[in-house]
Amino acid sequence: MNILTKPTYHHHHLRPLLGNRAGTLTTSASGAASGTDAWASGIDLDRYPVNDLSSPAGQKMLENARRALSTTGVATFPGFLREEVTRLATAEAAEAAKSAFICNSSHNAYQLPGIDPDLPETHVRNMMMRTRVASTAYDEVQGPLRRLYEYDGLVSFLSAVLGQPLHRLADPLGACSVNIFRPGWFHAWHFDESEYTTTLALQQSESGGDFEYTPPIRNDKDDMAADAVARIIRDHSAYEPHDVNEAMEPPPIATAPFEPGTLQVFAGRYSFHRVSPIAESATRDRLVAVLCFATEEGVVNSPAVQQMFWGRTSQQAACE
Repeated sequence: MNILTKPTYHHHHLRPLLGNRAGTLTTSASGAASGTDAWASGIDLDRYPVNDLSSPAGQKMLENARRALSTTGVATFPGFLREEVTRLATAEAAEAAKSAFICNSSHNAYQLPGIDPDLPETHVRNMMMRTRVASTAYDEVQGPLRRLYEYDGLVSFLSAVLGQPLHRLADPLGACSVNIFRPGWFHAWHFDESEYTTTLALQQSESGGDFEYTPPIRNDKDDMAADAVARIIRDHSAYEPHDVNEAMEPPPIATAPFEPGTLQVFAGRYSFHRVSPIAESATRDRLVAVLCFATEEGVVNSPAVQQMFWGRTSQQAACE
């Protein structure tokens, strides 16, 4: 879908709040702001001075985030977006969600294709688990979310938190997307292909839809951490993996807070995580933006993952 053909939702009464504070707001045809405009990013700079990391407040913010990551595996920033920007981003995400691609598919814990014939069918590598979620792709994201993702100061801030240079994904579909969970929907336990994942809470359902995660339990993408993964799946889902190691201490599982405007950073490639089912009685969808970064430039999700979550690949998107 060509982004230029999609409608733009203007919300004129909020527009002055997105105006000039740190410079002139310049936009592209997609509604993206200049990557150097801190105010236009929508971040609450009084609370989170990401544009002044060397200040005492900036240093304290980084120190707290690093401590949280090292002890829990997740750094949380409540009210990261200003309230009026969060409302606008949520309204636009809800509108775009109406036409989002619906994934009703199955995947293994590692999101690897196919079956490994050298392992039992019930081994966690080969165990397929169902996921049902809709997702708005990056080339369909406009307004506040695109401005936030394309703000260079956000990349600098996250690089400082993680202690290594980060880059935006080069994925035209998965760089920054919005996941939509409707009643009864969920995302099964998995590791991400993206090394570091940043989520922005937009809207929670009345019941269910909890983001559950472990501390990092593997060292790299080739490490299956099969014992820990099998134990979690057995204890916290309806699936029965092969040869669960009862002697091992199961990894702790935490539930992340979900308040609109909250930014969370976690190492999705290393921390096992899921979104629990939304209650069938819910009347509100769960909306969460997913902003992906990598330690190398030019990273793109695999065609299999792109097809699963957005119904097309980068090559197909380039031809649309």
